[in-house]
Amino acid sequence: MNIERPKNTKNKGTIEFFVYPEKDKYVGVCLTFDIIEEGKDPQQLMGSLVEAARLHLKVVRNKNLSDDLLNRYAPIEYWKRYFVYLQQAARERVMREKWQTIYSKLVYDDKKELGTMKNECLVE
Repeated sequence: MNIERPKNTKNKGTIEFFVYPEKDKYVGVCLTFDIIEEGKDPQQLMGSLVEAARLHLKVVRNKNLSDDLLNRYAPIEYWKRYFVYLQQAARERVMREKWQTIYSKLVYDDKKELGTMKNECLVE
């Protein structure tokens, strides 16, 4: 798997973060700068990751270090987990939208009987 992202520079870029549960803790990853932390609280962990990324960016800018340090990706195992999460989130969003469509038909279309909803397909 080859990770392809727009190249970050000192003036412009994108930083991707990911926090996920693992056993009795959370793992937080700054996927763009290869910063990995663990913690008990996901919100605090995310705040800590953002601060670490902010400091990393500040040092690279202030010391005029190589832009390569702004494109130092986390190991592939974290990216795979991140992409799986994005796919699941997209599927859940699609399902929510389909359910919302069916629900709004049931709630707002009082001319149809519930029996006419049998042919709705929720799984593609």
